[in-house]
Formats: sequence, C-alpha cells, structure tokens
Amino acid sequence: TFLVFFTTFNLAGFWLGQKDDFFPLSSVGRCDYELVGPLYVWNLGASSHSSIFRAATFARIYGAGGWSPDPQDKHPWLQIDLTRKAHIKTIATQGTFNTYNWVTRYIVLYGDHPSNWKPYFQQGSNWTFFGNVNSSGVVSHDLHHPILARYLRIIPVAWNPQGTIGLRVGLYGCYYDSEIVYFDGDDAISYQFRSKKVRSTEDIIGFNFKTMEHEGILMYAAGSQGDYISVELQQAQLVLSISLGNSSLNMSGGETTMKLGSLLDDQHWHQFRLDRYRKYVNFSLDGEVLQFRLNGEFEQLDLDTEIFFGGVRNYEKQRLVYRPNFRGCMENIAYNLVYITNLVRRRHPSIRVEGHVGYFCRDNLLFPFTFAGVNNFLQIPGYPRRNTLAISFSFRTWDVVGLLMYTSFSDDLGWLEMVLSDGQVNVTIAQPKTQTKTKKLEFAAGYRLNDGFWHSVSLIVRESSAVITIDDQSDASFRVDRDIQLRTGSQYFFGGCPKPALRTGCLSNQTAFHGCMQMVSVDRQPIELDMVRQHRLGKYFEVYFNVCGITDRCTPNMCEHGSRCIQSWDDFTCICDLTGYMGETCHTPVYKESCEAYRIRGKVSGNYTIDPDGSGPLKPFTVYCDMREDRAWTIVRHNRHWLTKVTGYSPERPFLGTVDYWNASWGEVSALANASEYCEQQIEFHCYFSRLLNSQSKYFALLLTGELGNSLVSKPNTW
Repeated sequence: TFLVFFTTFNLAGFWLGQKDDFFPLSSVGRCDYELVGPLYVWNLGASSHSSIFRAATFARIYGAGGWSPDPQDKHPWLQIDLTRKAHIKTIATQGTFNTYNWVTRYIVLYGDHPSNWKPYFQQGSNWTFFGNVNSSGVVSHDLHHPILARYLRIIPVAWNPQGTIGLRVGLYGCYYDSEIVYFDGDDAISYQFRSKKVRSTEDIIGFNFKTMEHEGILMYAAGSQGDYISVELQQAQLVLSISLGNSSLNMSGGETTMKLGSLLDDQHWHQFRLDRYRKYVNFSLDGEVLQFRLNGEFEQLDLDTEIFFGGVRNYEKQRLVYRPNFRGCMENIAYNLVYITNLVRRRHPSIRVEGHVGYFCRDNLLFPFTFAGVNNFLQIPGYPRRNTLAISFSFRTWDVVGLLMYTSFSDDLGWLEMVLSDGQVNVTIAQPKTQTKTKKLEFAAGYRLNDGFWHSVSLIVRESSAVITIDDQSDASFRVDRDIQLRTGSQYFFGGCPKPALRTGCLSNQTAFHGCMQMVSVDRQPIELDMVRQHRLGKYFEVYFNVCGITDRCTPNMCEHGSRCIQSWDDFTCICDLTGYMGETCHTPVYKESCEAYRIRGKVSGNYTIDPDGSGPLKPFTVYCDMREDRAWTIVRHNRHWLTKVTGYSPERPFLGTVDYWNASWGEVSALANASEYCEQQIEFHCYFSRLLNSQSKYFALLLTGELGNSLVSKPNTW
C-alpha cells in the first residue's frame, strides 16, 4: 500500500493544488463556472443551421431553443470559441427545447486553433460520449482529465431516429492565466537556488507542455552526491527519473525510472505534475496517476546550484550524456512554490536564459486528417497523361495492413498501388496484359512503419525507373531501374476505394487504411484540404479533417504477466505465448496451482509446472511432484545440495550462504509454502573442534525444519 497524498497550497492567492489543477486560476478557489452562457453570438459557430431559429447561438444549455444543422449537411458540427484558454472539467448536453430532436452520441474535439484539433479520449480509449434520451434532460460528463483549450467542437454521430439533430451545450470550468515560454531546441532556462545546495524531503513540480517532437529534455537537476531528477520525452512518452543518491555500501540500485503517456508529439497541451514525500511519489500526466516508491536508502533529494527547464547547458559539467533539448511550448512552470515562467518573463536575477526563449507558442499547422471508417477514402484529381508520377504524404497508424494510395494509368497502361503491409510500404505497378498474364513490378521499403509515429513517403515513377523514399532518409530509399509504360491517370485514391469499384475506377481489393495522413502532394502539387472538406475539390467519405484521431490502446497496458500488447485502429490483442497464462488479457493461469491438483487428476510422479498464486503477479515455475497415495509432495531444488566448505569467520567478514531455488524466486517459493499444509527445508551444519549450541561434542550435524508460518517463510532465505 502506497501513501497517496496531494498538497493544497496558495501562492499570491493564485495556486490551487488539487489532483488535476496546477496553474494560476482567474477565479480563485472555484473552477465550476458555466462558460458558454456569457459568450457573444459570434463565439458560437456551426457547419450549418436548419433555420435562423436553429442557429448556433441558440445552443446554450437551458436556453429556449437549440441548434440543428441543415438536413443536407453530411458532416455537421457545433463550435465554441471561449475567447481565451480555459480549464474545462465538465460537458453537459440537452436536446432542442420542446422537440423530438436530440443527440444520442457525439465526439468532442478541442484545440488552440480552429484548424488543429485533438479528440478527447475517455478512459478506455473511447472517443464517443453518450448523449441524451429526450429533449429536456441534462446529461453531464465529468472529464477524467480536464481540457486546456480555447476552442471546442462537438460532432454528432447519432441522434433520435424519430427526429433529427438537436443540441444545447454547457461547459463547466474556469479561465486561467497562461504564461508560456517557447524553446526551439537550442534554448534552456535555469533557476538559480538561493543557496549553493538545496535539500528537500518534499517536492511539488508541475507544468504543461506541447510539441511535435518525440525526444527532448523538459527538466533536469543534479547534485554532487549522485542525486538527480529529470523529466524528458523518449519515443513520445514522458519519462521521469529520480535518484536520491547512493551509499558507499550500495553504489547502484538507487535510480527509479517510470513512464507515462504515449503519442505526446501531437502538438496539443499535456499536463504534468509530480508530488514527492520522502520516498513516495505521485507521478501524474493528463489525469493518469502513477504511485510508486523510490529505490535506494535515502529520503532526501540533494541538488546543487540550479534546475534546468527546456534543456541542459554544459552537459559535461552536469555529468550527463547528451540528449536533445526540448522543442516546443511550456506553460506555467512551477517548482516548489516558485512560479518559474513568471520569473522568466520578469527577467528575475535568479533566472538564466540560454538562447532566445520566446514568450509565445509557435504552432506549425500541418492540417492532418483521419481515416476513421470501414469504407473511408479520399479521392483527389490529378494531372492526366504525364510521363512522371510524383506522390508524397506522411502517415501514422497502428494497423498492420491498409491501402495507402491507388491510381489507374491513362490509355489502359495499368495501375499503381501502395499498401502498408507488415510495417512496410509495398508498391505494385501493373502493366498491360500480354498473351499470358499481367506484368507486375513489385518492391517495398521501410520497417515497422505501423509504430504510431509519423512517417513520410515519397514515390517518383518515371518511364525508366521508380524510387521510393521513407522518412527523407537516403539509406531508406529503394530504386528500381526498369522500363515502365507510364501515363498518369486523372484520379488518385487515398485510404481506400469507393464503391462500386467498376464505376469509380478504383480496383484495389486491399483493406482500407485506418490512421492519419498529412502533407499530401499529387504530381508535386500540395492538396488544398480545405477545398476538399468543402466539397470543392475531390470526394471523401468517413474522413475527419484537421484532426489526428489515433490513440495508443496499449498505454496503459491491459495485458498482464508480461504478455505483449499489439493493437490496431479500434482494438488491442494480448499475446500470451510463453507466459503461462491465457485469456483476453492473459489473466487465466494455464497451469495448476499445486502438485496436489495434478495428483487428483491422476498424474504420476515427475516434473510439473505450477502456479501457486493463480492469476497473481508471480510467475509459474517447474517443480518435482512426488505423488503418494494420499497426498503429493512438492520438491523444489536449490543450489546448496552439496557441502560448502567454510574456512573461517570474522565479524568484519562473516560467511553468508544464500539458498537460491531453481526456476523460482523466494517470493514464488513463499507463495507455495503459504498454500501448503506442511513444508520443510533441510539444512545440515558440520563442524569440527567448534562449539555450537554450548555442546561439548567435537562433531555436530544440525537439521533445521520449519512448518508453515515459521522461519522458512517469514525470514530471508539465507543462513
């Protein structure tokens, strides 16, 4: 059992230290105000409205009206501009007043810019909220982690079948003061301690951050006695490392490293908080809290001189292996009641700035879009009858298989298909049929491209060659020199093929791609996705624009007992091989709990694998089962079967003999002993001309046995 603690404190009347709050609030002490009601008419917008009396401005909760889109609107949405960043804790909905119009399910998007959205995923990676069952009732959802954003968009996905879409919305929370610093990868700030050394038994650290990079140091501080604390991004996960120092007897083992989150390179705000009391730590990220106890012997964190944010200066002096600095935005940095970002902006003498730290957040808007349906596709017109085909785009996904792009050549010269298969991009170029069969050119590039990160693809096909490049790396390029009959076609299909295939000309039979794309270019011309969204260019189906809706279904990992988690767009699977467990999450043990269970089933004496704690955390292990008529004896071998010669003893250098059991840890052996009616461990001690137990004999043999609950189980396995 871990000590769970959260501290409430105030700094200049602004700080509210709760589980999910760590920033200065405009409304001191309260964060449950309704935010939509006071907004102006122009702060509420929508994709369309069915009439002037069903416009977005009527979509305020408890209002006498409601919003309804145009019946011809195939992709309706309601958007709220809160005018500045807010801390949103609760979302509430109603149907349209006194009608049969209400929404039964909807999706929530949020962001700092109306062209860059992030879907809100509830616990369990579900991005669909349940709505109303009538027009008057209010259905509220308390968010498991608050939304920090200025804009919020609601997309209805299901509604009352006897009516149409009708919606009134309430958002509950508060506005807060946002002070931001921007790092470009070559910057860092440090806070100079008042004394040369700082010793603490309690620490409270918090900040918000957003970035497009998946590597970078967010915070670092160290001491001369081996103490250090660091927070950094590794593979788009947040990694916390703490060491409270090493002793002369134990020079290793004092470090503790924990990870939280996934896909944190999404250019949206994430909330970090750390609470430490001696060796007990609460590590929080976006509402997910990890509680753990630090390794090592000490309880105090001793730091020297300064603490860094956004990067580190002078890696050699800090005795730190080089790692990239953070590139992105940090907001409201606080360290033990010191408001760092406020000191930075005031140019306080305790702050040292390396590089050119900005006081704004620079967003790189790349306009991603999400393929999120069974039959999704994006159809883009091209420039026909050219002798060079050039396609480029970026994608991220967890899916193993999916159609990335398909196009048919003009003049019946064949077709080209790009497919993601087993983590690599396979390209197939089909040429006109001969008398026997269709000629095909097939090649592939890339490795593990379904890892959830962004990967860029560039394909250039000419009449004499084809070149594909992955992630702009020359060593990840593949070139094929072959005569190719090529005249580009008039249509390019991304993510899937529309139906029916004969009418649309998309003849691929591959599974639809599920994931995100951005920076699409056809025939060296960037695609204006806003024109596609407005149906002024191309066609699409089951595509969400300006949002990447991918989520990591293996974080947190629901697979138990060390099993491997693999995932797709909408599900995850636990690989239970070689774990000794089975079931959806590898929870059910494959092996029996004891030798007695094998005996009852008629098994004879021999080696068997048992699992004494069933579905508990301990691993199964192999023992010898001695089957008798009335009971079964479980025998666990160890490394002290033969005599060990002891040449002497002194208080400074005593002899310590450790009993290591084969195939089992001491915890597993203890679990076996606790589940047994009787247990014994034989230890023989032979000595000559030495006194033992005040006996005068020259030779002694000591046989030690312990029943259940005696020293065999309760004491360490040493003698």
